[in-house]
Amino acid sequence: MPESELARDQELVVQSLKGDRKAFETLVRLYQPLVSTVIYRAIEDQEASRDLTQDTFVKAFRALASYDGKRSFKTWLLTIANNCALDHLRSANVSRNRSLDAILEEEPHLEPVGPLSTEMEVELSLFLGKLSWALSLIPLRYRQAFILRYQFDLSYEDIATVMKESDNNVRTLLFRAKERLRKLIIADRQSSKQ
Repeated sequence: MPESELARDQELVVQSLKGDRKAFETLVRLYQPLVSTVIYRAIEDQEASRDLTQDTFVKAFRALASYDGKRSFKTWLLTIANNCALDHLRSANVSRNRSLDAILEEEPHLEPVGPLSTEMEVELSLFLGKLSWALSLIPLRYRQAFILRYQFDLSYEDIATVMKESDNNVRTLLFRAKERLRKLIIADRQSSKQ
């Protein structure tokens, strides 16, 4: 995390603790898209993810005094978001089926930009569809680690903090996630050739 981002967040937290509502609103504006996406990726329910995003910020506001200014605010906030998503999944056995079209409709920034040949577009679309399908089949902990690392580019240390795991466990989760994804995609490819 850039030093300026850490300093900015720390200052906004200090101002929020002093009663400056606009400072906390700034934190919400800065991190709401990230929190919402992380929660949505875990639970795959747009309406519930909106509620859980709001719940995350309410919990963060209430616990703001416990935030350790030496740590990344983003990591601290994502830990709260992750816990909200896990609590939701524990309380409601949610179906995990989504299509690539649904993902791209809700998050158009994920769609590739630039001049691609039609053949490359088709290949990329097929791969993303298979990856989305395979992600829906692996255990939640593997999926979370994979998404936090490869979609949100969090460090191993930040993922460990968010998921309440050791760095070594995060590396193991990522290794296992990639292995399972690879096996699922290969098996699907072989079954479609038959």
